[in-house]
Amino acid sequence: MIRRPGYAILALLTYGIVESLLLGYKYYIILVILLFFTVAFEVIYFNISGSKTISGISVRRISDTTNFRKNRKFKITLNFKNTNKYPVTIHFFDEGIDILEISGNTGGNITIPANGYYNLEYWIVPRYIGRYDFGNIKIRISDIFHISSIEKTFLSKMEIKISPSMSDIKSSRSEMISSFLYTFGNHYSHKIGQGYNLYGIRPYTYDDDPRFIVWSRYDGSTSNLLVKQMEEEREITAIFIIDYSVSMNYGSTDRIYDKTVLDIINSSYFMIKNRDSVGFLLYSDNIHTYIPPDNSGKGIDRLEKEVSSIIPSGGFSAANAIKYLQTKQKKKVLLFLITASLNSVEALSYYNNLTVFLINHESYYDCSPNGDFEDLLIRNSQFKEINRVRRTVNAIRNRGIRCVYVNKKNMLPKIMFEYNYGRSMNKGAS
Repeated sequence: MIRRPGYAILALLTYGIVESLLLGYKYYIILVILLFFTVAFEVIYFNISGSKTISGISVRRISDTTNFRKNRKFKITLNFKNTNKYPVTIHFFDEGIDILEISGNTGGNITIPANGYYNLEYWIVPRYIGRYDFGNIKIRISDIFHISSIEKTFLSKMEIKISPSMSDIKSSRSEMISSFLYTFGNHYSHKIGQGYNLYGIRPYTYDDDPRFIVWSRYDGSTSNLLVKQMEEEREITAIFIIDYSVSMNYGSTDRIYDKTVLDIINSSYFMIKNRDSVGFLLYSDNIHTYIPPDNSGKGIDRLEKEVSSIIPSGGFSAANAIKYLQTKQKKKVLLFLITASLNSVEALSYYNNLTVFLINHESYYDCSPNGDFEDLLIRNSQFKEINRVRRTVNAIRNRGIRCVYVNKKNMLPKIMFEYNYGRSMNKGAS
């Protein structure tokens, strides 16, 4: 392949030949013709020899693992191999992906020794969770005059899976749990039954256990007996339906689905600490991933693995998601539906023990306006989006469904508040 400087030189020499023929410069035309054929021969020879040279070059991308953690630094090694009997200087470029922060050289010129290797290292920091494919690696060699070059692309199919950051999970969980305990206390769901806590006293019936008769209230003057009503602790089952459509793949520093999954994991850790069971459903037109409820933490571990293997795609329907869940879960559950698809909840009908969380897209964008006019446009856009979300929230509430407006900063506390409310009302308790 002839590069631009090569085309410029050949064009200049061709012009010189034409000019010398028209003006009749005898020696000048000889010089120009010699230069033209010298350059042409060099280009032809390089393309023949260069093809053989570049075929002797191979590149591998090496990593210690393909399972990465968000915000954690990992090392990538590029291994260049030269099977030619002479050193080769190449220009390389590693096509990364935009969800990575890269430090180090992913492109430049290197010289690989004859029949030898050359290793180059750089560091990556994943920014978002999900499964991604690295780009290809391109190399190029040029002749000594940089007139022509030959390029080769190595199709490097390196897949990486990025899980949520453990530091974000631990710090948020620690702060949230301590705050929640001091605010609400560590309470369990209760029901009238064979417990140890006194709920109240009522008249005795023949179906009651005689052990619970309140003999201290019996004086013999009447035949009425009273019996104790006791409370028993009950564990509840909560399930998160998570919108995993393209509407969740928005944001600048944080994507909606990325921050949402982190908040759900943190709240789930508290729920299992409170002896309740938590399950998950990642749902869209293309994704149907159901994780059954459990209170051991295995479901949360599986959620981390699942979200590191997919990225949001397709559309979302809240009604279809609930119908799909009903085929998987027959028990009564406390249901949290989290979505950024406002249109998907318009046809949603009443469902017992359901709370809908509607996400505001605008809160996930960090804007730095240049000037008052741009600032006014951004504020107007944010105001319209907030009003749109609030209108949708009111429409859902008018149908008797609990609905909460959330943004990037308040999703976690609002999930915990709704969980505490549902637990106090015995929602999701079997």
